[in-house]
Amino acid sequence: MIMHIDMDAFFASVEQQINPALKGKPVIVGARDNKYYTVVTAASYEAKAYGIDSGMPSREAFKICPHAEFVACDSAKYTYVSREIFGLLADFSPQVEHTTIDEFDIVLDGLEPLFGPFLDIGKRVKNRIQEAFGLACSIGIAPTWLLAKLGSKLSKPDGLVLVNETNLDAFIRGVPVEKICGIGPALTGHLHGLGILSCDQLKKTPQEILVDNFGRATGHWLWAALRTDENLTWQKSLPAGRQGQIEARKTPKSVGHSYTLPREISDQKIIFAWLRMLSEMVAERMRKYGLAGHTVSLWLSSKNESSLRQKTFQIPTNDGWEIFMRSKGIFSQKKAYFRTVRALGVSLSGLISDAAPPLLIEQKRRGDLIAAMDQINARYGDWTLSPAILGLVNPTSKDK
Repeated sequence: MIMHIDMDAFFASVEQQINPALKGKPVIVGARDNKYYTVVTAASYEAKAYGIDSGMPSREAFKICPHAEFVACDSAKYTYVSREIFGLLADFSPQVEHTTIDEFDIVLDGLEPLFGPFLDIGKRVKNRIQEAFGLACSIGIAPTWLLAKLGSKLSKPDGLVLVNETNLDAFIRGVPVEKICGIGPALTGHLHGLGILSCDQLKKTPQEILVDNFGRATGHWLWAALRTDENLTWQKSLPAGRQGQIEARKTPKSVGHSYTLPREISDQKIIFAWLRMLSEMVAERMRKYGLAGHTVSLWLSSKNESSLRQKTFQIPTNDGWEIFMRSKGIFSQKKAYFRTVRALGVSLSGLISDAAPPLLIEQKRRGDLIAAMDQINARYGDWTLSPAILGLVNPTSKDK
């Protein structure tokens, strides 16, 4: 069984917790610190009640709710809280993984003798997070990651739901197919064209029809998505090009990070800034594991398509700059197809122990520099030192 934990209105809730004057008020977290010339990165539930949501131009949001409180996005703050929550969850199980900055997964198998039934474990997790951080979360528990993710989404805010074979059909009845993670606008339109509007309709559709209309990989994924006997435990069942499996081991097979942008982005400077941040996040985790990787994978998603491409290099690395340059090279091969980007991810695989000493003086100097940055960031907080380009995606880092 998988527990998927999704923090509720994470960025806005963190800001409300840090500044009590914001509690109970509609809060808009802007991607930049200019109140009227940015987009909404996150909105509190008080703001969502007015119809404000992420990706909306802030000028439009303030027309809807002129009295909304505005806070500029501070990614270092949210990253810190996210890692603290991760540490708290590790008290329950060593099999914990980040899905995104505000989502986490725990393998529950074997925890019942220690913490009781699955729903009791969910209540314990919710209470611990609330007590430690003052933040609410929604939790879905299910035999597959996809159903656990769906459960957390449908139980928002501050919800807890257990999905199993007994209640699955009732749980998905009437739920729009686009609520399933991995079904975007294009796939939704195609399903609607076949008369498949809800999850229960999708579950009843024969596999042959789905394969005939969507191809073998995506067709089988659609057929298996709402079944409890497919892709068990940690398997993250996503459409072709986004398949992956979280490795619940001390030594991972791959290390990656992804991010969904507040809207479709065409500015390559912004895209590369996010690519650099994700590369640095991957590199930092690799160094903590004492590993380096040969293969760089780049996942890109836009309104029209999603693609995963990778390249293996002879020399392994755990240097954020090197990972960025390699993934940037992969991106340049796809730019003709991705004029805009909505989400992106970077990962390293082909991992080996990073025990070999540097051969060249330049390599040793670079290694010493990275080690010094890691020490400073560990002592004073994430992103105390960071690449200057990250100022494009984190307004608070302009002076770093």
